[in-house]
Amino acid sequence: MSPVNFGPSDVHNPRDVPFGGMVPESFWLTKALLFDFDWVVRDSKNPHYTKTDYPEESPLAALKSCYRLLRGFEVRTAVTSNLAQKTVVAELAGMNLAEDFDNIRCFEDVTELKPKTELHLLSLDMMGVKAHRAVAFETTLDGVNAAKEAGIYCVGTPDLKSHVDMVLNSFIEGPLIHTLEIIDRKKREKLGMK
Repeated sequence: MSPVNFGPSDVHNPRDVPFGGMVPESFWLTKALLFDFDWVVRDSKNPHYTKTDYPEESPLAALKSCYRLLRGFEVRTAVTSNLAQKTVVAELAGMNLAEDFDNIRCFEDVTELKPKTELHLLSLDMMGVKAHRAVAFETTLDGVNAAKEAGIYCVGTPDLKSHVDMVLNSFIEGPLIHTLEIIDRKKREKLGMK
């Protein structure tokens, strides 16, 4: 069990749990989040960021808090990118986010880039998570196609609406617990689970 200030409840009212509630480890269908590098950069500069769960003044600080909170839920995180690892790691380090990911998989790690599945599958393998337990956050059609081909539930930006399982403007646009519960509910519906 993971101690948090709130826990699972009716999906329409995710905070209706007494202070000090517990999130059972088996509650979340989602155990890993794969963020396209461009998604992370986009979120870190989000001009529409409003202080939801996070008291921080900037979207970058909120994003860092969000990734820390995910660890409390025992949800693993990774970055995937067709760019060179040196470029991706340098930019993430410059934003003080590099250490917030369990792994970063890039150009050098695979023989085939997105839209092929190799980056996603390698990243999941490194974390020991199966595809049906993951969610990919993608900003391009190549990334979406790679995630879907790998059997990963895919969240995309509004311009990809007709290609993804769910649309989200930003990972920090709403309370994290609410976002995770919505994703979990939609995944369960898609898999025919209750």
